[in-house]
Amino acid sequence: MKKVMFALSVAALALGMTSARGEPVPPAAPSPTAGDKVVAAYYFYWYDIYTNLHFVDPDGSDALTDHPPDAYLSNYSYKEVAWHRRELLDMMAARIDVVLPVYWGSSRELYWSRTGLQKLVAAEQELIAGGYSPPKIGMFYDTTALRDQNGGVPPDLTTPAGKALFYGMMADFFALVPQNLWAMIDGRPIVFLYTAGFVAAYNQSTFDDAAQQFQARFGTTPYIVREVSWTGVNTDGAYQWGVALYGPAVIGHVGSVGPGYDETAVYGRPDPRVRDRQCGDFYEEGWDAIASSAATLVSIETWNEFHEGTDIAASREYGRTYITATARHIERWRASDYSQANAVWLDLGRYPYARGLRPAFNYADGAWLVTPVAGREAAYPDRTTDPPSYYIYLEVNDAFIRATPSEVWVTVEYYDGGDDGWLLEYDGVNGPYTLAPPVQLQDTGRWRRHTFHLTDAYFGGRQNVGADLRLADHFWADGRTNYFGRVWIARSAPANQAPDLLAPADAVALVGRVTEIPLSAADPDGDPIALTLDQGPGFASVIDRGDGTGVLRLAPAGSDVQPCAYRLRLLASDTRDPALADAATIRVTLGQYAVFLPLVRR
Repeated sequence: MKKVMFALSVAALALGMTSARGEPVPPAAPSPTAGDKVVAAYYFYWYDIYTNLHFVDPDGSDALTDHPPDAYLSNYSYKEVAWHRRELLDMMAARIDVVLPVYWGSSRELYWSRTGLQKLVAAEQELIAGGYSPPKIGMFYDTTALRDQNGGVPPDLTTPAGKALFYGMMADFFALVPQNLWAMIDGRPIVFLYTAGFVAAYNQSTFDDAAQQFQARFGTTPYIVREVSWTGVNTDGAYQWGVALYGPAVIGHVGSVGPGYDETAVYGRPDPRVRDRQCGDFYEEGWDAIASSAATLVSIETWNEFHEGTDIAASREYGRTYITATARHIERWRASDYSQANAVWLDLGRYPYARGLRPAFNYADGAWLVTPVAGREAAYPDRTTDPPSYYIYLEVNDAFIRATPSEVWVTVEYYDGGDDGWLLEYDGVNGPYTLAPPVQLQDTGRWRRHTFHLTDAYFGGRQNVGADLRLADHFWADGRTNYFGRVWIARSAPANQAPDLLAPADAVALVGRVTEIPLSAADPDGDPIALTLDQGPGFASVIDRGDGTGVLRLAPAGSDVQPCAYRLRLLASDTRDPALADAATIRVTLGQYAVFLPLVRR
């Protein structure tokens, strides 16, 4: 993939300021410490409209999949302070905290990477002089430059020469950026390190030596977040590259998310990979996962990598849609806090609804699928993988419980069809795969719930890929498939049961007409139920009759038409404290309402 930059900043503009396009921006905030929520976006500044650098391929074809807005093109160049200034203002509108310029420290790339960084600094200083608090500057260390500077040969970073090369590019970058502009965590400048594929060897001394030299020159050490391909070493964090293509990732306290991917315009890639944006749904799903995770440092892939179509910046194709959406997603993520929650829960389905509990991953031995079963979307392990998968792994938000001996109650909703059984394995005090008592099915043909009382839960993320517990199909023993719905984890014994929402089928709504879809929910305890629209477009609303029934009302206009179906999330909540809920997501496709005039023969 092409390289990207992160933008981590500590809040944005001074109180009352607005962006260049008039959007309000948040007030300035103090520098973050570990645990504060910070967002970053990769910033590609290699473009030059005057020479067509990164605009036109060697064969004269268009080098970009997505494009800057026409109104931005006149000065879209790394050479222009005004261009950097406008991008920074747009980042503020998106609520991005830190800008991580992609820095190529090799000699042949310095003409744009050094010059562009200096212009970015000038733009920051100009904004500060005008009363703004722009995103601070961190480093996206493009490791491709290490190979290029070593004559095209991956360098050995365990040697004195290799260590000097590794540290040197980092020092060169921060020498160009005044310290008052550094993006820092705990007083240490942020460095995101690209993949290890461009070096021949490295070890812990590579990083220790760089930290010592940095300390001697700058009086502090770098806060290094390495790409996961750097194995066998310790840094301040790790992140996953490629999330714009493969989906969101959370590694420890670092989360990564992207809007989609399309490399069809990239020169020399005959079999291009594409991840459809799904009209923003792919990006929103990624932020849903981030919001339910323990991530406190989030990277966005990317701000403006137009070649591979991973951009959220203003563009000809999407306008300012993703700037507005990013601000909304970030605000929702920052507002999420499960440290005082009595319970966390997850509704498994084709669009999982996660509140402090989320699917840890969906591959390897934890791949799973979804199918309708008895009125619910049911998740089950995917045994078609090689080797077969028998588990669904779950991850608990660290703010709820993290590596602490705890007493919890885990309630699992499952389909009781057959006479086989299933298992729950959890990260307990005495081991990461502590086995709870098995559940034996009674073949009632109904959805049932089973509660496990765990007195020794630990939830330290010691299962595969950082998971805390897993549902085991047990197919290898009994040859039967087990189906799962919702999962709850509570700090106290459950005295209440969640309602059940009958999910409507996917629907078609005609433009210019009103479509009404009946809704119905029931509560096992007989509690009153509130029906709400948790997520959906402006033309959708819910009419709650107050008796567990209601109507989903759809009244789309012509301006609402888009190439993708809309996703609407419905909630049915009881009135207890804390309230328990059921969720259902449906797809609504818009169709044109045709009016035919009578045919008149002449």
